[in-house]
This record gives sequence, structure tokens and C-alpha cells, in this order.
Amino acid sequence: MRSVLLAVQYASIFGLLLEIWVIFRRLKNTLLPYLFLSCFAILINNVGYLFQLLSTMEESYITALKFSYCGRTWITLSLFLFTVEFCKIKLPQAVKILMVAANIGIFVSVLTLQQNNLYYTWRKFSADGLFPKLLHGTGIVYKFYMALQVIYIVVGFSMLFRAWGKEKNAATKKRLMAVIVAFLIECVFFAIKMLNLVPLVDDYDVTVFGYVISIVFMFIAFFRYDLLGAKEIAKDYMLDRLPEAIIAVDADGNLQYCNRTALEICPDLESDCQAFLRQLQDAISKGDNITINKRIYAPEENNLLKGRENLGKLYSLIDATERYESFNKEKKILQKELRLDPMTGLYNRAGMEYFSEKLLTEAKQKNLSLFLCICDMNGLKYINDNFGHEEGDRALKILSQIIKDTLEEEDMAFRIGGDEFLILGLRSSPFRVLDIFCAKIESAKKARNQATGLPYKIDLSYGPLLKKIQGTANELSDMMRQSDTLMYEMKKTRDKHIR
Repeated sequence: MRSVLLAVQYASIFGLLLEIWVIFRRLKNTLLPYLFLSCFAILINNVGYLFQLLSTMEESYITALKFSYCGRTWITLSLFLFTVEFCKIKLPQAVKILMVAANIGIFVSVLTLQQNNLYYTWRKFSADGLFPKLLHGTGIVYKFYMALQVIYIVVGFSMLFRAWGKEKNAATKKRLMAVIVAFLIECVFFAIKMLNLVPLVDDYDVTVFGYVISIVFMFIAFFRYDLLGAKEIAKDYMLDRLPEAIIAVDADGNLQYCNRTALEICPDLESDCQAFLRQLQDAISKGDNITINKRIYAPEENNLLKGRENLGKLYSLIDATERYESFNKEKKILQKELRLDPMTGLYNRAGMEYFSEKLLTEAKQKNLSLFLCICDMNGLKYINDNFGHEEGDRALKILSQIIKDTLEEEDMAFRIGGDEFLILGLRSSPFRVLDIFCAKIESAKKARNQATGLPYKIDLSYGPLLKKIQGTANELSDMMRQSDTLMYEMKKTRDKHIR
């Protein structure tokens, strides 16, 4: 019998090491750390208890006992916290801290059991029987520890059974039942030990049997019923280090997995994911992108399927910032090209319609005056008829340069007809604006004619106008008519080719 029980002890340690390795490889979400801690605590307890079984003296036995309590103290607490997380119950942080503090107090009383009678009121080492044991009286801390374990067990089972009863998803119900059975086995053997229901209890801690059998059921939960749920399915699709953000939720919309990129985009995702999921779902339903920290993301949603069963949703966020910036840049270039006159490089009529509204709005908001001038080339038909249309185009290009030479820094020039141009600009002061413009355009015209040395002169007529913008209807078109009238009056005196 002794050899069999020692073999069981070794087998439990090996099984725990294997289970810890399986869990450690998947240690990502808030659920598995508690399960990892419970398995690690059971492992320390079983290793310590093995040393107790192999002890021959009281001193070595008590040392092994203290080592085993390094794990034993935390087994029921970690399993309870695992159950809380597994059932998706929000436990206040203050309650968790209080429970941890209570267990620390219990562990300290065990470490100092030789200096006080809080845990054992008396103790006597015995080497009789299959294995050595420490006979003892139960102190107040020992009784508190036993009562605390009972509370953890009762409350934990009530949460598990309530969650199982409410659960509608068949796969999730199977996972819950596998965990319930595993915990129930441990509790049955715990009760056998506490109530001395079998003679073996006097020589051996039968809870080890419970740990071994429960390990088998936990492995069933892992591999047969997918205890890790949607997370593992998500990892079949994507890896943690993908540049895309990956978020997996179960059928109830609870977060099961998110990769590193997702946490970089939304650091609070694991603690509060519902608001972010609503934002995702709203954007997907509208076919929109999501902007986070000045980055643009394209969201996608897919069902997580295992066979015919829908286990939840898989969301992905693809960083589309560069693509959209490139698209917008190309769009702006195209829009600008569509507003430009290809021959002169000035804005065309479409550009005039686009920018004039902006200038009018700015002038009204900042209480500025709008400078407007329509210009018309003199003698273009004469140049075309006598020197050809290519020379006429050349003359228009030179005229556009004359107009550009006349512009103030933020003025804009437009070609709005064959030989008709428009200048728009804002002025803060009306002082000598028209005189300065006329002087500049005449000087620019003279300089260009001298520089080109053409057999004809480049000339134009213009009608400069300055007006404080009031924001009334048809204000721009009224100004253009006034400027056109002024321009035509000049043309009658300048253009000898006018009919």
C-alpha cells in the first residue's frame, strides 16, 4: 500500500507539471492566471507532502509541512478566483485584497507554529503507521482556515451551478460541467479527509486522490470541451504579433482574447471592452472606419465557428492610415488639377467657384474687404489671325505671367474664359489699393513686353474694385458685373481692334 500511495503522489506531481505547462503556453487572458496559480499551489503542496511522507524526524517533517503550506494556503482561494472569473462575475478589488490578506495571515501562523499555538494548540510527531504524521490540536487560525475553505467551496459551487443553469450555449455548458465535476471531486475528497470517513485518512492525505482525478477532468475540459473557448479558435486564425488588431469575444459578447496590437490601440481593452466593442459594431454596421489617436483603422467582423456551433465573434482592425493618406493626397492633387487651367497654370472657373466662397466667408468673418478685378486681353483675335493660334496661346501665357507678377502674396488668379481673367484677394485697409494695383500691372506689362521682344504688344484691360463684404445674396456676382463694366470702359479706349 505504501508503494502505491507514493506512486500516486509522484503521478499527481507529474500530472500537475503537465497541466501547468499546458496552461502556461496559453497564459494571456484574465481567466488563466488564476488556474495557473491554483495548479502551481497544488504542485507545491503535493511536493511538500511527498517530503512529509518521506520524513523520518519531526524537524524535517515540520519543514516539509511549512513548504507544503506555501501552496496549500492558496489552493482554495485561487480556485475560487478562477471560478469567479470563469463565471464572469465582477468581484470588488477590495474583497480580493481582503481575501489575500486573510490567507497571508494563515500562512504566517503556519510558518511560526513552533512559536505559538494559533494554528496547532499542541503537536506530537508519530512515525507509527504507513507514513509519519503530526498529531495536533486545532487552534483558532486552523479553524478559521477550514471555515474559509468551506465558504469558498459553497459560494464557488453556487456560482458555477447558477452560471450553468443560465447558459444557453451547448459548448459553454459542457465546459462549465467539466469544471464543476473537477471541483466536485476535489471537494468530495476534502470532505472525506475532514470527516475521517475512511481509515486511510489517519495515515494519508486523501485530497491528493482528488487532485489527481480532478486533473484528468481538467484536461478533458481543456482538450475535449475547449475550456479556453473562443481564444484558442482565434489563435488558429491569427498570431499575437500580427500588425492587425485581433479581438475575440464569446457568444455573450465577453472578451476572450486580444492580441498585442489590439492592446496597443486600446490599452483598457481587457478591463473595459464593451464601449470599444460598441464603437466597433457601430462602425461596421455603417461601413465606416475608426479613427484612434490620429490613426485610421478598417474594422471587420467574422463569426467564430466550430463545426456548426457559433462560439462568438472575431474582430480585426487593419491600420489603413497610409492608404487613406495616400488616397487623400492623390485626391487633393486631382482636385487641384481639375481646378487648374492647363495652359496658363492659373485656376479655372471651377477653381473660382470653389475658392471664391471661402474668400467671401473669410472676408465676412474677419471684417475684411474683397479686392476683385476682371482682366481681358486686348487684340487676341488680331494675334491669332496674323501670327497663328499657337502664337495666340503664347500671348495668353505671357499675359498670365503679367497677372501673376501683379498679385499680392495671398491673392488668387483665375482664367474664367478664353481671354478673360479674374483676380481675387482680401485687404485689411482700403488705402491706395486700386492705385497700387494699377501701377503694378502696368509696370509688369511693360517689363514682359520688353523682355519678350515680340512683333506685337501684350495688352489688357481691367476693372479693379474694392468692397467691404456684407454677406448679402449675389454679392460676388454683383461685384463681377461692376468690374466687368469698368474693364469694358477701359477696353474702349485701349483696344484698337475692338468692334
